[in-house]
Amino acid sequence: MGATQAEAIAERLKNEAKRLYPGSLVRVSLEPYPNDDGADVYIYAPRKYADMLLTKLKAAKIGFLKGTKVDGGKVKILMEDIENISPELKAKLVESNK
Repeated sequence: MGATQAEAIAERLKNEAKRLYPGSLVRVSLEPYPNDDGADVYIYAPRKYADMLLTKLKAAKIGFLKGTKVDGGKVKILMEDIENISPELKAKLVESNK
């Protein structure tokens, strides 16, 4: 089974976030969308980089959505301060982002 368009856009946003700030931790969640029609991209980065990342990722998201049938509201970018996450989640994200 191939990836949906929303999942592919979320992966592209994940790669773009890692390119813009390599220290960020990123995860893609498909659970809120049971019909495989959307994705949430959670980005954990220091607060001082969050605004820059969010601005650039929103612009990238608009570019990625052009030419697709995905609704802009179905691919969400959620930013969180890396200092606010639990040590267990941080360890899990570090392992999955290698």
